[in-house]
Amino acid sequence: MRVRRLDKNHDWSFGLGRFNYAQDSESIAQRVKTRLLSFKGDWVHDLEHGIPWLPHFERSFDLSRLEREIKLQILETEGVKSLDEFTMRLDPDSRQMTVSVYLTDQYDQQLIVKT
Repeated sequence: MRVRRLDKNHDWSFGLGRFNYAQDSESIAQRVKTRLLSFKGDWVHDLEHGIPWLPHFERSFDLSRLEREIKLQILETEGVKSLDEFTMRLDPDSRQMTVSVYLTDQYDQQLIVKT
C-alpha cells in the first residue's frame, strides 16, 4: 500500500511526484505513527481511527488501559505482523508522553516507530 509521505509537521507532502509517496515498510511505519498521533473521532473518513487520548488524561486515569489501547491500535494497523518491544514514558512535569515501538511488518522487516 502507498501512502502520501508526511513532512516534519505531519502534513501531507506535495510537489515531488512519486517521491511524495511511501510504500512497503516505510508506509507501514508511517501508518503506525499516524494512528498513534491521531485523536479518535477526529477523522471524518473513519471515526474509529486513532486513540481516545482526552479521556486518558483526566485526573485519574488508568495507564495500563491506555497502554493496551495503544498496543491494539498498533497491532490493528494493516501490515503489522508483530509488536516486538513497547516502551511508553510519561513525564508529568512536561506533560509529554513518548511511545517507542519495535515491530515486525508483513515483509519481515523490523521497524522502529517513535512519537
